Amino acid sequence: MANVSVVLAALLLTGAAQAAPAVFSPESGVLCDKKAGFCADSQGISMGLTRIHLGDKAQAKLMKTFGSIDGVDMGSYTLSNKVHCESSEKQCYQDRYFPRTKESKYSAMLFKQGK
Repeated sequence: MANVSVVLAALLLTGAAQAAPAVFSPESGVLCDKKAGFCADSQGISMGLTRIHLGDKAQAKLMKTFGSIDGVDMGSYTLSNKVHCESSEKQCYQDRYFPRTKESKYSAMLFKQGK
């Protein structure tokens, strides 16, 4: 019976972990994406915010992915839920393809726009 309890507890914990949203806002003006492994603010993807909110491993992986951020547009990115954000436009879109449809929830969180 103890083995059944352990298996049941593991299944419940796995379900709870999957229920947690991949994209979240840990503080005002910041969006983090656990699945994609980065955090961003109104300026774009941030190595520092990634380290603070997702940890050293996430920051190291991000740095390895980009190699060097020289010449990389950190202000144009797509979240794992397919929402695409453009820091230069202070706007997020439902996806990155044209014609673009504005997305208000994440735009408001990230760029502090009125709803």
